[in-house]
Amino acid sequence: MNTAQKPALIPEDAFETGAPEGTLGAEEELWLADPETLKLAGGAQKILAAEPEDHFSGELIDCEIESNTGVHVDSSGVTGDLVARRRILLGHAERLGRYLGTSGTHPIGDWREQEIIDKPHYQRLKRQLGWLIRRNNTFSLHVHYAVRGRQKAVYFFDRLREYVPLFLALSANSPFWQGEITDMHSTRTLIFSRSIHRAGLPEPLGSWEAYAKYVDFVQRSGVINSLSEIWWDVRPHPGLGTIELRAFDAQTNPSRSEALISLSAAVCDLLSEEYETGELRKIRPNREIEENKWSAQRYGMSGFVVDHDTHEPVETRRAVERLFMSLEGATSRDLSTLQPLLDEPTESVRQLERWRETGSVKEVAWDLVQRTRV
Repeated sequence: MNTAQKPALIPEDAFETGAPEGTLGAEEELWLADPETLKLAGGAQKILAAEPEDHFSGELIDCEIESNTGVHVDSSGVTGDLVARRRILLGHAERLGRYLGTSGTHPIGDWREQEIIDKPHYQRLKRQLGWLIRRNNTFSLHVHYAVRGRQKAVYFFDRLREYVPLFLALSANSPFWQGEITDMHSTRTLIFSRSIHRAGLPEPLGSWEAYAKYVDFVQRSGVINSLSEIWWDVRPHPGLGTIELRAFDAQTNPSRSEALISLSAAVCDLLSEEYETGELRKIRPNREIEENKWSAQRYGMSGFVVDHDTHEPVETRRAVERLFMSLEGATSRDLSTLQPLLDEPTESVRQLERWRETGSVKEVAWDLVQRTRV
């Protein structure tokens, strides 16, 4: 197969369009369920056929649909779009005889029962990845931050990797898989980013040339057809001119989504200040970050992470508190939404509490449906 004539995947003006830096957008993945069994059920393709392409998109399986926001200067605008999209989806779900919900994984959904949607991209992945892609019934929140300058985008990429464990701990919302407690607060991370290549924590790039060389490697070899087939926890999005944070489990409560979007924006503002002032920080190796990511996946906010400088263990909650403190004065954004991330239990803890109260994973799914409505 001759792939040399394929058009370049990276636009010539990537990160150099002059678009305003620091604007935000997000994508939220939700699921559809059968009202009687509460198990995953199809219907997304019917919804997509009735809605504008820029508001919703298909995501692998017919029980999953993704909401796409517009571009906004602050997190409240992004969340407003997400909530408006949910209202639309709730109406469609009711007409289709479905429930709408969202969480990092569905508590009782069976991946063997799901249909891969009829789009060339996903049918290709089905042929290429087989069992691995069919079992990927996972749901995420993705946050975009606009960056101006290619080398600056690379610095963001390399630095943001260090924050992935804390982002994951705060967003953990998937303690169940196929009706079973997994002993993980983020089973989504286990199923998706630890089993599929080109997913998970990426190595640092160091330069724009290194990124372009990698893209050329995977494109010219025929490994990928689009940049969307690179599923890293943090990835450049040259088409939009953004850095995309993909480490978050989907949040059932939109207020938590807003807080995570605000946190993402504030951290990126901090990195922008580092870059513009020339006070560049050390780029951490994967082997250190992976230790902290494992703790976040396993324990959520109740574990500990290793301080990269002292090599001493720090309670995850304390590490998050330090992060929040470091953002004060580094951004002009409203940080008032961040405190509830510490004051309230994570969504994974809420799921486990519901299971302990009822002894029923089905009741956990029902609670997710109810809270998605609210």
